[in-house]
Amino acid sequence: MNSCEIKGDTMVRVGLTGGAASGKTTVCRFFREQGVAVSIADDLAREAVSPGSPGFDAVVAWFGDGVVAEDGGLDRPALRRQLISDPEARRVLESIVQPEVIRLMEAFLCAEGAKGAEMAVCEVPLLFELTLEAMFDVTLHVGVDRDTQCARLMNRDGVTEDEASRLLALQLSDAEKRGRADWVLENTQGLLELKAAFYKVFDKIIKKKP
Repeated sequence: MNSCEIKGDTMVRVGLTGGAASGKTTVCRFFREQGVAVSIADDLAREAVSPGSPGFDAVVAWFGDGVVAEDGGLDRPALRRQLISDPEARRVLESIVQPEVIRLMEAFLCAEGAKGAEMAVCEVPLLFELTLEAMFDVTLHVGVDRDTQCARLMNRDGVTEDEASRLLALQLSDAEKRGRADWVLENTQGLLELKAAFYKVFDKIIKKKP
């Protein structure tokens, strides 16, 4: 399901996903090294709630001034703590942010197709949770075991093991995402192994081009 129809557009739309701290950012870098434009859902989410935007005002109105940082933007660690402790808070934030993120992703894909790009990638952590598969020609999941995810989250975000486990519980399991993706990139060994796996999948995606 493409949101815009451009005559002669044969671009392959790739939806990249994976659990928290699975290595999606690294795979995005691999795509960019191949000259492929990449849109990052988290960046779009920040844009959707940037200071002065309707999204920002809505978040502060619901969560309170405690989620406003000294620089005037959102205090993301403070917001994350509320999301962990309150399931309703997560639903409210998603209702504010997700529609705008999807709109921005569709605009990105349309723009790349209009430019004649052969491929474009959207990195979407909640691709399967939001059932966005129809936006893409190919879905790619970065797979990693749960223990590794927890360790990476603790190291990257400074959260406790319990907080990391609760964050991961908010997403679909790695096993379910594997079952729904067209291809899986294993990220359980090291960077060289991940890059080698990426090249193999990238070649398959290129060959899928109409």
